[in-house]
This record gives sequence, C-alpha cells and structure tokens, in this order.
Amino acid sequence: MKDHSDSPLKETMQSAGEHLAKKNGATAARSGLHLLHQRRARSHYLTRLIVKTGDKVVILKTGDIDAIESAGNYVAVQFGRESHILRGTLSALAAQLDPKKFLRISRSAIVNLDRVKELLPMFKGEHVMVLYNGKHFAMTLGLREAERALKFS
Repeated sequence: MKDHSDSPLKETMQSAGEHLAKKNGATAARSGLHLLHQRRARSHYLTRLIVKTGDKVVILKTGDIDAIESAGNYVAVQFGRESHILRGTLSALAAQLDPKKFLRISRSAIVNLDRVKELLPMFKGEHVMVLYNGKHFAMTLGLREAERALKFS
C-alpha cells in the first residue's frame, strides 16, 4: 500500500500554507511599521516653543499661537495680546508645525486655523483672513485652498 503522506497534493497544500503564513506575517509586519511611521509622523511636529525674553524663558504651547509673521531672519510669534521674537525663518518654523493646525497664507504669515474667524473679500479676488483677536492678514493663498484647510483642520 502506498503512503499518502508524500503525495504531491499534500506537498502543494503544505507549501501553499507556508507561503500564506509568510505573506500574512509580512503583511502584519508592514502594517505594524506603517502604524509606527504614522505615530512618529504625528509626534514630529512641535507642541511647544521655547522663547528667551530678557532673563526668563517662556514656554508657549503651539495651540495657543494665533499667528506667526516673518521679519527677515526672525519671526514674530503672536498669542493673545503678546508677541515674541524668535530667531529663524518662517519656512523653517512652518516645516515644524502641524499642517492640519497651521496654514501658511502668504510669504510672510502663518495662522493657527483654530483662530480664524472669517475670510473677507477685498478687490481683484484677493481676501483677508480675520482672526478672533481682530488681527487681519492679507492672503496670497487661494480662497479654495484656505477653505479646504479650514474644513479639515
């Protein structure tokens, strides 16, 4: 009588099972790496700024920032009625801020999307962004792009 333990069908089934196990393991590993990458991506944005003013160090939560304006190699960080100057460019700071919370609306301004009150039309299709603190910022960013960012922030 022939032993069926070495049959070609059994070998094929075993090989297929091993292949699926490897594939599922690789998929699970990729999924795990993807989740880790997402977690890292979320955490690489600044949550606080350290500002030296005179003899003290002020710590600002980025969520408390209203807007940031460029001043050459410096930026003015505005929150409430206060403003602090930091050394660095607007582009460098923009790269460290969460794009779901902050939007660069011109070459010289970034706004906290949670602080935007309204968009006012000006002339020739231009718009001004108004914050809850009453400050106005001219936008060079397109209206549709600003509206999209505000919807999904």
